[in-house]
Amino acid sequence: MLRARRMADNVVVEAVVGQIVERVFSLAVDELVLVIGVKGELKKLKAVLTHIHAVLQDAEVKQVKENQVKAWLQELKQVSYDAEDVLDEIAYNELKYTTERLNKEKKLPGWLNNLSRLVARFKMAHRIQAINLELHDIDKRKSAFQLKANDQAGASSSLSVQMIDRETTSRLKDNVIGRESDKEDIIKMLINHHHGNNIFLPVIAIVGLGGLGKTTLAQLVYNDDAVKKHFELKVWICVSTNFRTTNLFFQILQQINPNNVVPESSSKQVLLQGLESQLVRQETKKKFLLVLDDDWNENQEMWEDFVFSLRDIVGTGSRIIVTSRDSNVASIRGDQTVHVHQLQGLSEYSCWDIIKSRAFKNGEPVKPSLLEIGKQISDKCKGVPLAAKILGGMLQSKREDHEWEAVRDADFWKVPSDGTKQIMEVLKFSYYNLPSALKSCFSYCAIFPKDYFISRESLIQLWMAQGLLGPSNNSQEEIMEDKGNTYFNTLYSKSFFQEAEMNEYGEVIECKMHDLVHDLAQSICKFECQNFRESNNTIDFSKCRHASFISPKTLKVLTKAKKVRTIFGSGSTSIKFDDGGMVGAIKISSFFKFKLLRVLDLSGFRGSDFSSSLGELKHLRYLDLSDTSIKSLPKWVTQLYHLQTLKLIYCHELVELPEDLMNLKKLRHLFIDDGWKWKKMPQAMGKLNELQTLPVFGACQKNGISVLENLNNLRGALEIRCLDLVREAILVKRANVLSKKSKLRKLKLHWDILSSIGDEGGDFRVLEELQPHPNLHELLIEGFRGVEFPRWMSNGSLLPNLKCMMISNCSNFEHIPSFGELPCLERLEIMNMSDVKSIGGSKDDRMNTTTTPQSSSYSCLEVLHLMSMPNLEEWSKGNEVITFPRLQKLSIANVGGTGVVSITSSLTSLTSLSITLCEDLQFLPEGLLTNNDQLIFLSIYRCPKFQAFKEEGLMVSNSSSLRELQIEMCYALKSIPDVRGLTSLQKLEIRWCQELEMIPKGFWSSLVALESLDIIDCERLKGTIELSPSSKHLREVRIHSCPNLEGFDICSNSSNQQQLVLFSCCRTLKIYDCNAILSIDVRSFASLRELKITGCSGLHALQGLPFLTALEKLSIGSFSPALHYFPPLISEDEGDDAVEFNNLLPSLRKLEIMGWPALQFLPHHLQYLTTLKSLIIEDFTNLTELPEWIGNLASLEKLKIKGCANLTHLPSKKQMQRLTFLMQLRIQGCPLLKDRCRRDGPEWPKISHIPDLRIY
Repeated sequence: MLRARRMADNVVVEAVVGQIVERVFSLAVDELVLVIGVKGELKKLKAVLTHIHAVLQDAEVKQVKENQVKAWLQELKQVSYDAEDVLDEIAYNELKYTTERLNKEKKLPGWLNNLSRLVARFKMAHRIQAINLELHDIDKRKSAFQLKANDQAGASSSLSVQMIDRETTSRLKDNVIGRESDKEDIIKMLINHHHGNNIFLPVIAIVGLGGLGKTTLAQLVYNDDAVKKHFELKVWICVSTNFRTTNLFFQILQQINPNNVVPESSSKQVLLQGLESQLVRQETKKKFLLVLDDDWNENQEMWEDFVFSLRDIVGTGSRIIVTSRDSNVASIRGDQTVHVHQLQGLSEYSCWDIIKSRAFKNGEPVKPSLLEIGKQISDKCKGVPLAAKILGGMLQSKREDHEWEAVRDADFWKVPSDGTKQIMEVLKFSYYNLPSALKSCFSYCAIFPKDYFISRESLIQLWMAQGLLGPSNNSQEEIMEDKGNTYFNTLYSKSFFQEAEMNEYGEVIECKMHDLVHDLAQSICKFECQNFRESNNTIDFSKCRHASFISPKTLKVLTKAKKVRTIFGSGSTSIKFDDGGMVGAIKISSFFKFKLLRVLDLSGFRGSDFSSSLGELKHLRYLDLSDTSIKSLPKWVTQLYHLQTLKLIYCHELVELPEDLMNLKKLRHLFIDDGWKWKKMPQAMGKLNELQTLPVFGACQKNGISVLENLNNLRGALEIRCLDLVREAILVKRANVLSKKSKLRKLKLHWDILSSIGDEGGDFRVLEELQPHPNLHELLIEGFRGVEFPRWMSNGSLLPNLKCMMISNCSNFEHIPSFGELPCLERLEIMNMSDVKSIGGSKDDRMNTTTTPQSSSYSCLEVLHLMSMPNLEEWSKGNEVITFPRLQKLSIANVGGTGVVSITSSLTSLTSLSITLCEDLQFLPEGLLTNNDQLIFLSIYRCPKFQAFKEEGLMVSNSSSLRELQIEMCYALKSIPDVRGLTSLQKLEIRWCQELEMIPKGFWSSLVALESLDIIDCERLKGTIELSPSSKHLREVRIHSCPNLEGFDICSNSSNQQQLVLFSCCRTLKIYDCNAILSIDVRSFASLRELKITGCSGLHALQGLPFLTALEKLSIGSFSPALHYFPPLISEDEGDDAVEFNNLLPSLRKLEIMGWPALQFLPHHLQYLTTLKSLIIEDFTNLTELPEWIGNLASLEKLKIKGCANLTHLPSKKQMQRLTFLMQLRIQGCPLLKDRCRRDGPEWPKISHIPDLRIY
């Protein structure tokens, strides 16, 4: 089956020509006044481009059907690129001349320098003259195509991009429509242990046409809560055409452990060993879900190699989901494929719902007449959601009937109904309807591989480096980054981008492209963009402009492409560089050959040879030196006069930036992080007036922070460090450092708390003059040594947009003012303020003795976090009354007990409450639980004096919302109230409460939603845990180190047969070190996967093991000395003859038995556990030999024998050799057997064939 990219080879030729010509036209106008020496040729260039530009819109339409027009446009595009490069070089030369003149660095006498400049202009004129000749020839040939002129040619109207009719595209989230039943069907197959029970690693294949939503459906399943709980590990891999077992194993390992040190080039065996170390913990294999998205592998041998290798290291119940367009891919899975889920198209109603959600702001047509037309369009989508999304996005800006009718009646619907072809036609149609500027921006994304998360910020900077974000013709004040955001939002709203990751403010920070959309982008730029990770195309080096994922081999080939503009490692360190000439390494000097580079990613370089020759890259605008070993910025970097973006992230050896950095007048984004080692910034940096990104700035003693004075275009986040070195507040005031920076959204001000310089008064005066612009959203203050904050920090009129404030390590405070006047404050964090006694009220309020109360309402506050404030007494001072009408999350750690009461007494809307390390807290404040009827999470941790819930409020219905309750290390807690209303509680944890004596029976009866129960290390806990049969959702029970707990039972009067299904969802039951428990009946836990009952020295009865048919792991032993037999594996009222021994615990994979001193022989029933893969025998001190029937355990892979002091004999050599899968044997603490297992001992021949053998 042909890939969609092959089908799309003739989709789009070079429709971006119009936008490139406009950009060259704009450059020509800009440079005309600067470079008088080439004025005449530039006029000619302007004239011919204007003439050609007039017919480009018609040419872009005709080139789809007329190959001669296509070839004409291709030739025009290449010449346009050449013209742009020449004009760019002219601009560079002028920037260089101006910079050297200002720096007085003329290397030649004045008259000779001017002569040199004239010679350079003369050369440029000749180059433009040659380009003009080519353009005149192209212009003459256009008449043969009978192209129609556009009346608005030269107006550059096509560059404008209308904002969509939405509040903001960045907040648009996809709601999946019409796939609920498909999702439910697949989830049932995943979590039903009977499904595929005879297959160790079943596969579910989701098969369907491209654009039907296979990936979306797999994501719905993958992120479902039930699936998350069912599988211990989940991994998602986009396979595409790159199905190599070693690559897949490496990707799985990377996702499970991001700190993995096993290199990608390792052998399959090494990678599998690394995987096994992650998937097997304490000899238990984890249940694992693997999704292989967009799988095109048709090699059955390769598939079997992958599955057979993987299934040996994953736990029972593991599953694989495969998505593919090719039904052959599913069929080669052979017996492993349990189910092929053939995905069908959506209904026309669902397609119409998708179109409406994207085309209209409120999801409904603004005109009734559009309703019928829209339904006709949705019918033509043939149930393909991608087509509906794309068309809905395209229709956003169309409101007239004739515009919708044009889409309904378009020619692309006439394509024969081959599903993928028709979808590609829809994509083409939507692409053709984009403005020329957006076409260029979209097609550039072909440089990224499939399933790659594209950073919004980086993408805009890359567009800018390629000249795709030229100045707006409508508003000279619209900067390139704002235009880039508009372009990104528009492409996202039109579904060219999807799967967006959002930040905390709901803004898109990264996204992906659907694989068919990616195919479209690659078909457009199949010659220009070469992605060496995926591309199999024959490279036309004359057209190659952009390359990504290079290697030493591909870089050598790439040197043939003389016009490359991008060498990009996609933000990874996968490119290995070296300066020592080693095989498989790249020398940085190799990049000198690419004279036209605009983007160069050298991240990950480990050598020290930063050749000065790279300073000749005159066009370079984007340079990434992140994660390199540089100690100082090379001189040649300061000669890159066009540079816009410089990335120096994770450059931990970098100690300084040069003063010559001021040469980079065009620099807009300088990325450094807080891993820096230098203590100051160059003074000349203040001349970089276009700088917008500067994450970290270091103040110095000499100039303070006056360097920032003129950097008023800074946006995003700024951290100012070492403010303790700034002593002259008057310099800060004079510089007016922050008040004019209207685009800053996040500001962190940092003083070194260990510094001995300065005093608290100096710190206050400096902070007072650092008042930010009112547009600020986040403010962080750390290490400030004043005794009070300046008034602007709590003034709502000065910080009207502030959403988040964080204050930490301000050691001299006793009182913190109220921030209740900040109208938009949503999050407040105050940490490590050990001397603070009160929060709230102004200084005047604290001095006021009147009785008139002053109200302070934190009207928007949703999150409050207080930590390490042990002396806090109250949240108000004087006459202030505090309210928190919207507070949802409250976290209190190491706060004085009276402070806790003061803070929590008036809360009414909490959903989450966490109290930690509050040593004086004895009771929860009265009314806290009853007043907060939406409380979902409650945690009380390490509060040693906490005695009880002061009120019986938990008994009322208000507590019915609580889903998770954690009580840990509350050493004074003696009882839990008789709760009746926790009907929504899903998770209960009681740990290390050593004085807890009683949990009343009534507590358990209302826990109908309980899923997880942990009671651990409660030494004095007595009575019986009686789980309610209503707790049907129970999944995990762990009870250990409760030596006085007397029983574990079910509150039920049901018959035995009814009890079998009481806890059908429960997968794990662990009870150990509970010495007072006499008997346990597990019949009610028929769906258990893991059972552990150990160290219960009083236990003399364990019933119900035969009913655990889904059990995979069993650990039992070390019970009462009175128990002289192994717990029965068959029903006690049946004899051996009545039992199907082949079905004895049919799912059991691991058995650990321990601590039966009285037993001299292993129970004979164990020989029928034929599915067993791991067997551990421990502390059988009277056992003298292992039985011959051990050879019946045909699946056994691991055997461990420990602490069997009298054991002398293993089974016979014949029986040991029957264990053909046995790979590992451990013998520990068995002195008699150890002696006989020496190489010259009588037991050695029985075990010498085992690969992994240890005796100690």
